[in-house]
Amino acid sequence: MPLNKRPLIIGVTGSLSTGKTTVSRMLKELGAYVINADKIVHGLIGRKARAKIGGFVFDDKKSLDKLCGLIHPIVKKEISRKIKENKTKRLIVVDAPLLIESGFHKKCDYLIVVKSGLKKQLKRSENGLGLSRAESLKRIKLQMPLKEKTRLADFIIDNNGSLQQTRKQVEEVFKDIAAGGKGILPHVPGLTSGISKLPRRISIWKK
Repeated sequence: MPLNKRPLIIGVTGSLSTGKTTVSRMLKELGAYVINADKIVHGLIGRKARAKIGGFVFDDKKSLDKLCGLIHPIVKKEISRKIKENKTKRLIVVDAPLLIESGFHKKCDYLIVVKSGLKKQLKRSENGLGLSRAESLKRIKLQMPLKEKTRLADFIIDNNGSLQQTRKQVEEVFKDIAAGGKGILPHVPGLTSGISKLPRRISIWKK
């Protein structure tokens, strides 16, 4: 039995339609428990209300900052509750688009940033979210630049290629984290090695 008193907390973030949720789903398939911040927000704000709010907050940064100031504390509290509720899990992934902006990345043991080229982002946001090019660019501009996020990352996953290529990177990261976690994660046969070990993030998560 592992002697760890709590699970490893892994934050997964990125920019609009870079594929963070795809990466989180792959981590779930490897044995992780995933907490999706967007789903928490959707539980707080109905679809019609989100559409109405989205119509003006992305035109005004002050309005967006005010909205985030109201929502972030509630979402962070709910994420913390879910983590404590699932404290027997070996690995918990927090999938959040504004993980860094909210400051919650400081409570993660590892931070994964998923990146993608702008053309891919625009195409995915159009197909998956129904956003126009102008709407997508507006939202991307209001977010923390992806380059700044990658500077804070323990692992960077390039989601410009195929799903198979992304999955291989996820498996590499998973294996590397498992090694850093002293074997507390499920053993997954067939994973290949290759990612160099990065210095482990200092977690401020209270045990």
